[in-house]
Amino acid sequence: MDLSQSSGLSSEYSRYVLDHAVEERRRCYWSVVLLQNLYSYPAESFTFVTDERTPKIPQSPDQPLGTSSEITDAALEQPQGNGVSNEPRDLGILAYVIQLSGLWQRAARYAHRRGKSTALPAWSAQSEYALITAQLMEIETGMPYKYRFRPSRFAEQEPQPLRRNRAFWAPWLLVQLLYHSILCLLNHPLLLSLRLRHFRVTMVPEIFLQHTADLTSTHTEWIVHLLDQCREKDFMLSDPFLIHCAAIAATIYLQQSFTDDHTVRAEKQDCFKKCFSFIREMGQYWPYGNQLANKIEQFEKVVSTSFDNSAVTNSPNPNIFIDLSLFWEIIESSSSSELSTTADSYFGSSLIGHRQNSHSAEVLRSRLLPEPTRISHEGVTPSINNTRSGGEMSRRPSFPSSTSQLQVPDLQSSQEEGLSILAQSYFAAGQDFVGNMDDWWFSGPTV
Repeated sequence: MDLSQSSGLSSEYSRYVLDHAVEERRRCYWSVVLLQNLYSYPAESFTFVTDERTPKIPQSPDQPLGTSSEITDAALEQPQGNGVSNEPRDLGILAYVIQLSGLWQRAARYAHRRGKSTALPAWSAQSEYALITAQLMEIETGMPYKYRFRPSRFAEQEPQPLRRNRAFWAPWLLVQLLYHSILCLLNHPLLLSLRLRHFRVTMVPEIFLQHTADLTSTHTEWIVHLLDQCREKDFMLSDPFLIHCAAIAATIYLQQSFTDDHTVRAEKQDCFKKCFSFIREMGQYWPYGNQLANKIEQFEKVVSTSFDNSAVTNSPNPNIFIDLSLFWEIIESSSSSELSTTADSYFGSSLIGHRQNSHSAEVLRSRLLPEPTRISHEGVTPSINNTRSGGEMSRRPSFPSSTSQLQVPDLQSSQEEGLSILAQSYFAAGQDFVGNMDDWWFSGPTV
């Protein structure tokens, strides 16, 4: 970024009279900005200021014929008059990719704090969580309706036209997956639980639990749905950032797959496998994909082994912890540089090209957040987590990984190697978004 500014790319000069030269400079500059937003470490001090001399957004490819650019939705027509906002000005699909990439960096910075407590809880209107969510809604309302999923009619497109108009559909898909991934990262059940573990459970609003649970469920499903659509239409996804989008969803599905409900378990396992397979397939073109797939596979082994050890006795062993060091490497992988140990350094031996393992002495001992209260299908009582202290644990799920048993590191080792979490809390969280608190919502007398 400093190099682009020093070379003058960050300012648009009128002396360039050739249109293609101006456009090329714009594309070069905004490509650097996009890389900065998606892949750089989300430093707190970085600020990006635009002014009248900032290069204009590059020209975007036109939306293909037969999509919403040529169609009006009668159901969405509104009468003209005072107080009725007009359709936002179309800046082009590339502009919305850049806008969302900037918000992604802010969400990634929020996640990189690793659950460190702040003065304001997530449900506060002034919290970073609320401000990021509000900014996402502002971006969405400023985007023309035609770029959303339904009016774009992606599901109705034939494979050949999709490939022919790849210049539009590739950034369009990045917009969709960025949007859903930001919401998955903000509402990741484990990240939220770590952030809110210092608050009393009686302080957690019911509506916040419902809000985050619904957002997590909805947007992980959308990520898998879009990957399925691309596979069905033989539309090749080549953007390496999409690997990270799938990895976020995979960590959520992995946690949710440890449940006593056989139907839910099968559904979550299937979604996890789809995310994992996509990452592994992308590894054929991007070595980063294989590295991340290996870490997800290793983390699944750690979790599965802890699950097996927790199920040995009737009650989960409170001394069994899950080391989250691999989890953090997966979540933070978009902004970390990790070369093969045999790779040559671009700058010689004076620069360390390999990431050093981070260490933390913190161990999460508290239980996680309670599940939101919902009406059961019978309409009598809200649903309650099936896994109880003293209850029977379900059998280990099967994932695309080795079946060899790993030894869970002892507590001292876990404290030295990274942030850990009680196994019983992790598995309870997978079943009902953020676990049960000994039926905290239903602790009163029964009739």
